[in-house]
Amino acid sequence: MSYFRQFLKEAIDFFYQLYLNRVLILNLSWRDFEKKYISNYFGFIWTILDPLAFIVILYLVFEGRYGGTNPEKVPFVVYLITGYIAYDLFSGVLQNITTCINDHSFLLKKVNFRVAVLPIVTVFSHLIIHSIVLVICGFVLLINHIYPVFFWFQLLYYIFALSVLLISLGWLTSSIYLFFPDVNNIVKIVTHAMLFLSPIFWNIQGLPLSNQYILKLNPLYYIVNGYRESLTNNQGFWTHPMLTIYFWGFCIIALIAGVTVFKKLRPHFADVASS
Repeated sequence: MSYFRQFLKEAIDFFYQLYLNRVLILNLSWRDFEKKYISNYFGFIWTILDPLAFIVILYLVFEGRYGGTNPEKVPFVVYLITGYIAYDLFSGVLQNITTCINDHSFLLKKVNFRVAVLPIVTVFSHLIIHSIVLVICGFVLLINHIYPVFFWFQLLYYIFALSVLLISLGWLTSSIYLFFPDVNNIVKIVTHAMLFLSPIFWNIQGLPLSNQYILKLNPLYYIVNGYRESLTNNQGFWTHPMLTIYFWGFCIIALIAGVTVFKKLRPHFADVASS
């Protein structure tokens, strides 16, 4: 119980520090965005074209499997893009968040700087690109006669849910990366596997129930399915209470693991990063 009270006290203090340093976090997020995309020739354009080109490739490969539509009776390109944009955010953030502390090693020795905000900065930076991709996705939906409804605003919930998961995993992986750089290769393997273990271009309803239960253990399933249901099926997240409870339970476990590892390794960050 004392550990829980201490954890709760530190969590409240951390969120208070986030509020106090909100301007710094936003500035760092924009700086990270500029460094990765705007400062490079065509960097910003290629960042958007890369996921769109991959969607086109997947569409050409799998369009023959489903014909013009999928089992949910929407154009396959709509089914594909509404699932892939969620995966693209997950994949892009997780691979960059793993190295975020090392990439900002020059900040580690600043006394008043909270290193724990770096994963949050990485997420915010990628959300700028994601918002543009969402606008493009909206145009694709409009072209296919799928028009905005109230449930589209539900994306804000799923973006928040995915951000919490990614920040929790970021504290874990970015801490370990400084001592064990090979964790970055493990993360890449995991993100590639998630592409095929999540319902991006296949429908889970066509699988045996036992396989469905197993695949739903993937927390990204909740996000991908949620994006799709919000944009095309007009279905609320509250219609999946068990999946919602499982996802947030997974997030809590990831959060506790991430915070615990981060706290234990934090005193050694500056020494390891500068070596």
